[in-house]
Amino acid sequence: MRLGIQVLPFIFSFVSSQVISSPQPEPFTDFTNYIIWNPAADALPDESLVITWENYPLEPPLVNHPIYRSVDGGSTWTNYSAVEDQVNDWGMRFQPNLYTLPEDFGGYAAGSILAAGVSTPFSLEGGVYIDLYVSEDKAATWTFVSHIVYGDGPETIQNGNDALWEPWLMLYNGQLVCFFSDQRDPAHSQKLVHVTSTDLQTWSDPVPDAVNSIQADRPGMTTIAHIESTDSYIMTYELCGAASCAVHYKVASSPLEFDSAPAIQLISNDTNPIQPRGSPYVVWTEHPDRTDGSGLIIASSASAEVVFVNEDAADPAGWKSVDVGMWSAYSRGMRIVTLQEKKKLFFTNGGNMGNPAYNSIACGVVEIPR
Repeated sequence: MRLGIQVLPFIFSFVSSQVISSPQPEPFTDFTNYIIWNPAADALPDESLVITWENYPLEPPLVNHPIYRSVDGGSTWTNYSAVEDQVNDWGMRFQPNLYTLPEDFGGYAAGSILAAGVSTPFSLEGGVYIDLYVSEDKAATWTFVSHIVYGDGPETIQNGNDALWEPWLMLYNGQLVCFFSDQRDPAHSQKLVHVTSTDLQTWSDPVPDAVNSIQADRPGMTTIAHIESTDSYIMTYELCGAASCAVHYKVASSPLEFDSAPAIQLISNDTNPIQPRGSPYVVWTEHPDRTDGSGLIIASSASAEVVFVNEDAADPAGWKSVDVGMWSAYSRGMRIVTLQEKKKLFFTNGGNMGNPAYNSIACGVVEIPR
């Protein structure tokens, strides 16, 4: 399960049928750990935010990736729409990712929202697609665009299964790039790769981004941020296997060239160093206290409530932990959003896997940590 954020400024994340929380924050205020959705008992040009997530139902309907929307800075949310499987008769099941086109591309106008997610049968047998959908009306309705990539399945993490996971979209140099976790190479239990398209219809062969020499290693869960001050890119990912899902990162001058960049484990340079593990997320923002164009890299993980902050150079010794008061979560998404003309860090939390007591979707808004 992956959670993300985006504004219409939009948000992306993880799905079902009700919004429950107490106390409700005031509109456009800072807050943390605000539950916007709990699973039902039977598991049944503004500053609006949209969020989506994945859902694991007890029954085998055609599941979808719901879209919830807020127009008051995350204080209240409505069940707005859903990204539904329109072509496979399988449902949209895992790891949705939303991306707003910053310019006209592939026949769609700037501001159109792309949604990529994993479609596979309820049984997890019989194949798997990462599929692309688009909304041209600010997330109100969705239309199928193309199959990005296909695997024979089964869609499980068992070594040797041809599974696909965790798409991440971005536009770069006249092409849409889809990064994902790929189990289809028998020489690697899992590796990180990307494919590209210039028309949103045809896609290139996969190009490696993180491939470990040990077959059982499983790098996964790519997220990427553009370090605007240096015009470089940082990719964070987990390295499961012998490294116990330790968070790693790479920095490259192009997001298409991560394979040749060194892999660095993220460890905080605190008195008691923290080694984050699992489902990392990374964003970059201009430094709120400077006017020289420099910025801050902010990273998150599943294992720690703190975030990890670094300067633009991403010095391995430069990471410091900052407590922002937001719950940790298996997949905690982040986004820099502008609310009432002020930049904030917005969180979206998915449920913690294996713990029904925390199987909810929560969000938070805080000052930029530094």
